[in-house]
This record gives sequence, C-alpha cells and structure tokens, in this order.
Amino acid sequence: MQKTKNFLKYDPIVYSLETPKYHLLQFDANNRFSGWVFNFGEKKIDRLKVYNDGEFVDHFMVEGLREDVGGHVPSILAAKTSGFDFNLHIEKNSKQLTFEIIFDDGSKEPFFEFDVAKTLSQQAYLNQLREKITSLHKPDGDLVYLTQGHYNVEEYQNSIIPGVLNMRQYLEQSGVDLNKVHSLLDFGCGSGRYLTGWHLVAPLMTLYGCDLNAILMSWAQKNLPNQIKCLRSNLMPPLPYHNNQFDLIYLISVFTHLSLKAQKIWIQELKRILKKGGYILLTLHGELYVRNNFWKEPQKVEEFLSRGFTENGASSDEGANHYGTYHAPEFTEKLFDEFQLVGYFPNGRIDNHRTLFQIAQSQDVYVFQNNE
Repeated sequence: MQKTKNFLKYDPIVYSLETPKYHLLQFDANNRFSGWVFNFGEKKIDRLKVYNDGEFVDHFMVEGLREDVGGHVPSILAAKTSGFDFNLHIEKNSKQLTFEIIFDDGSKEPFFEFDVAKTLSQQAYLNQLREKITSLHKPDGDLVYLTQGHYNVEEYQNSIIPGVLNMRQYLEQSGVDLNKVHSLLDFGCGSGRYLTGWHLVAPLMTLYGCDLNAILMSWAQKNLPNQIKCLRSNLMPPLPYHNNQFDLIYLISVFTHLSLKAQKIWIQELKRILKKGGYILLTLHGELYVRNNFWKEPQKVEEFLSRGFTENGASSDEGANHYGTYHAPEFTEKLFDEFQLVGYFPNGRIDNHRTLFQIAQSQDVYVFQNNE
C-alpha cells in the first residue's frame, strides 16, 4: 500500500500554465508561455528563470494583473498580480525547458520542467487529437462557468487533452494497466469535458457519465459523441448501473461538495458498480484549501488539523460549488478503508514534481483499488 504519510502535505506554490498545452506546442517557432503563479505564504514570487537544456535563457517578471485569481485567494495579496506572459523560441533539437522561481528575497526553488523532446516524439499523435477535438461541440461560456469557474471556452477546450493525458499518468503511476480498462464512469461529469478526451484517446472504451445538474446533463446528452452515455443522477444513490459494471470510476472535485454522510453512502454504491480489481480515482480539497478558505476562522483550521476533516455550507446547498468539504490524507484512507490505496498525489504532484496541467486546481489526487 502507498502510504499518504510519506508525502508532502501541501505545496505552497499555486499555479496554472495556461499556454502552451502539450498539443499546441510549436517547434522552430515562438511560443507564448502564459499563466499565473504565487506562493501561499509570506514570500512573494518576483520572477521566473528559464533554462533550455541547462543553459540560461532569460528571466521573466511575475507581475501581471490577475483579479480572477486574487478573488479566490483573499489572504495572499500577491495573487492579484501573479500573472506571467512571455515568448520562448522552441527548437526541434531542444530536450527540456526548466523553470525556476525567484522570490523577492533572492531565494529560489525549482518550478517545473517542460519535456520538449517527449512532446516532439508524440507530435503526430497530438496533432491528430487536436484536429479531432476541434470538430466536437463546445459549451458556451455560461456552461463552462458552472464547472470551471471561468467563461473561457477556448481554455476549456484546450484543457481536455492534457487533462486526460495527466489522468492516465496518475493511473499508470498507481500501477493501473490501462489496456485492461474497458469500461469507465465519470461520476459528476458536468458537461463531459474529460469524457470527450477519453473518447479521443481510447475510442473503443465504453464511456458513461452522470451528474445531478440538469442543465449540464441536457447539454451533454445533446452534444457529446453518441458513444458516450450520460444521465442525470440524484444527490443520493442508487445509480441505474449493474453490479460490477466498471473497470474505472473517477470523481473530479465531486466529494469536495458532498457531506461526509453522503460520501459514505456513495462509497458503498460505487463499490457495488465497480468490478473487483477495479479502480477509483478522485480529487479532494486538502490542507491548502483549508488554510485559504478559513484564513479568518482559525477554529476551522484547528478542527481540520486535529480531526482530518471539516466542511462548510448549509445542508440545502449540498452538491453545489459553495458547499465545501476538506480531507486530510489519513482521514481519506480511513474513509475508503474497504479499498486499497495504490496512488496518492498531494496537490497533483507526481514524485514531488509539479505536473504542467492539473486535473483539479491544487487538489489532492487519490487512486484506490477494489480488492474485495
């Protein structure tokens, strides 16, 4: 079993690389690197230093206005000016871009690495995925906001391929043989963003999705490829699926908005429809979210640290974005005590390295196996 206590509890570097995504990287050309990054602490990030195959390229200031980010992190003033935006010329013979954070006190730490050589080796495949995804229907900005918290349809569409590729990476790192995953359920699928990605990368896989939002489900049923079967679910079980039906069930930021009582009931329902040996991948709010959302409520932080769990919101709001639950890793292991933990990735990190494109912003990723 992969023990959660062996890992960093949370990463104070909060970030998003918005461009370029894997499938949009251009070779022998300028690429726009844009996004945002801030430190969840006292030190402020001043700039980024970039190296190409170990050789210094340039440094770029982190000072762009990002009111959208700052609005979610009121305790960190630097979040409002956390944007970066610069061009880098990428040659086909480049192997790796390395990004380094420089703080305002002159200290530094590694940020992330962009594997240019691997992206180039997959270019033909990524180009095929890019062409296919442009032919699919896109939700409008209002629908995007319901699941992503922003109105950027282009960002929504461009996040599909890297998100699914990273999800596959989490599964492979957890020992999952994806060649044996033939049936999949996206529990809380929203508008089917990741289901469309799975449809592109694994066209023979049987794909299902469910969500309690009637507006999102109506759009998904009308606009997703016919091979994807979506239905509206209820706040509580049962689901209309057979016993032992799925090889994989994933929940991206779903239990983050359900009460602990509901979670325990749903775990039993998911166990019913999951095959023996099948897997559950889910993302949860960890300590970083607690310290951000309850920065004026130290008693809530203390409750989380002592109990391993806390929640906020009225029971009538359960299932909505403004109802929140927060899990420590040890608490999560006990919650899923009928399963075996095979993968744990705090804040989405793999072997303590930051992923370029997260499947759920700074959330902890868990993979459990049903061995009973």
